[in-house]
Amino acid sequence: MTQKRVLLFTGDGKGKSTAAFGMLSRAIGHGMKARVIQFVKAQEGVGEVLFFTRFEEVEWDHYGKGFLPTDPESPMMQKHLEAAEFGFEEAIDALASDEYDFVLLDEVCYAASKGIIPLEPLIKAIVDADDKIIVLTGRNAPQALIDVADTVTEMKMVKHGYEQGLLSQAGVEE
Repeated sequence: MTQKRVLLFTGDGKGKSTAAFGMLSRAIGHGMKARVIQFVKAQEGVGEVLFFTRFEEVEWDHYGKGFLPTDPESPMMQKHLEAAEFGFEEAIDALASDEYDFVLLDEVCYAASKGIIPLEPLIKAIVDADDKIIVLTGRNAPQALIDVADTVTEMKMVKHGYEQGLLSQAGVEE
């Protein structure tokens, strides 16, 4: 039986999702059933999706439309809100389900911090979840998510290839 754990990866540095996917590989190695729900991101053809969806132990859905508009009143925000609403419902169901040992909510911290998903019902679902590993990622983690987690790691950007003009690359960012 899996002991409940809540781990959160946040900060402005690279590696939050990468760390979470490393944990996902460990879970699969131990025969755990996993559910991955991605918020905000729109990239379906990235390496982690291509790799992990090969495993029958992993159910994967993404509910993102890419970068959020800088203006929250933008008409484009509606498509982000609609996608996030579906993802949020799936996340709540996954946290309550006995079917999964491991639930990864990628970019959920960012989605909550930007108000595209409600924070309080998410906190309640995490608190009420039994016997599963819950991994949360994303920049700007709200304090309430930090408080509910038993392990929190903040990734700090010291230097990034984007600053030097390096484009996104398969095997690194994709």
